[in-house]
Amino acid sequence: MEIDANGSGLKSLIGSLKARAKRTAGHYRKEDTGITPEEWPRDAEVELIESLVREKARRVTGGDPSQQWKGCREFAQAIRDSRNPPVSREHFGTEEAQRRYERAEADFFDGIALWADSTMDYVTSLSGLAVETATKLRILFLAANPSDRTRLRLDRELRDIREELAMAGYRERFDLQTRGAVRAKDMVRALLELEPAYVHFSGHGTADGAICVEASDGTSHEIDPDALAALFAAAGEKVQCVLLNACFSENQALAIAPHVPFVIGMHTTISDEAAIAFATGFYRALGAGKGIPVAFELGIVELKLFGIAEHETPVIVQCP
Repeated sequence: MEIDANGSGLKSLIGSLKARAKRTAGHYRKEDTGITPEEWPRDAEVELIESLVREKARRVTGGDPSQQWKGCREFAQAIRDSRNPPVSREHFGTEEAQRRYERAEADFFDGIALWADSTMDYVTSLSGLAVETATKLRILFLAANPSDRTRLRLDRELRDIREELAMAGYRERFDLQTRGAVRAKDMVRALLELEPAYVHFSGHGTADGAICVEASDGTSHEIDPDALAALFAAAGEKVQCVLLNACFSENQALAIAPHVPFVIGMHTTISDEAAIAFATGFYRALGAGKGIPVAFELGIVELKLFGIAEHETPVIVQCP
C-alpha cells in the first residue's frame, strides 16, 4: 500500500480498526453493536498496519519505531491481563469462566482500540516530522576507508562536522545523513533515496583522478571522473554542492561541475589534519547562514588560522 506524505491511507486503516475493535468489545459486553464476526479485527490486518508503521518510521527517522509506539498484540494483551486474572481451575466450564472469558475478550479489543489511538498519534507525529525534514537542506556524508589504503580519521571528520552543525545558529536548516564503508551501489542508492542538497565524500583519491570507495571485500574500488559525473547527471538533480575531501579530486570536480552548481575538490594530496580543518570551517559557515562560495573561503581561512600549509589545495568549481 502506498502511503502519502500525510499518512492519510494509513490513518484510514487505523481508524477503521479502532471503530471495529470498539464495536467488538461492545459485543462481548452484550451491547447491541450490530457487528458480525466477519467484521472483527484480524491478526493479518493488525500485522499489515504494524508493518506500514515500521516502514513509515524507517523512511522518516532512518531507524526502528521509538519507544512511544508498541506492537498491538503486546499492548492489547497487557490491557487484558491487567484487568482479568486467569480463571482458576475450579471455575473451568462454569458460567463464571464464561463471564471472565467475555470480559477478557472485551478488554482485549479495548486494548486494540487504545493501541489504535496511540498509533494514530505516533503516525501523526511522523507525518509532521516528515514535513519538517522535507523542508531542510540534507547533507549526505559518504565515507570510504578501504582496507588496502592508509587509514584516515574519517570518524573525527564526521564528529567535527556534526558538532559544528549542532552548535550553528541555523542548525534547524540542516539534516545530516551519513553512510559509512560506502560502496558504489550505496552512493547510487543514497542519492536516489535521500535527494540531498549537499554531498560530502571523505576518503582516498588517486593521482589519476579517481576516488576510492569499497569493494565487496572491503578493498578499494576506483570510480573515475566520467562515471561519477554520469551519476550526478542522472541522480543528482537536487544537489547544490559536492565536496570531495580526497586527494587529487580536482579532476572529479571538473567532471561533475556541468551537473552541479558548486563542486569542491583537492588540487593535490591533502592531509587528514587539513581535510578536517577545511571541512570544519566550511560547515561552520554554512551553519551560520553563509552561501557556498563564502563557506569555501572560510574553509581556507580555517587552514590559515591553524597554520596548516595546505590552504591552496582546495579548489571550487562553479557550474558554467
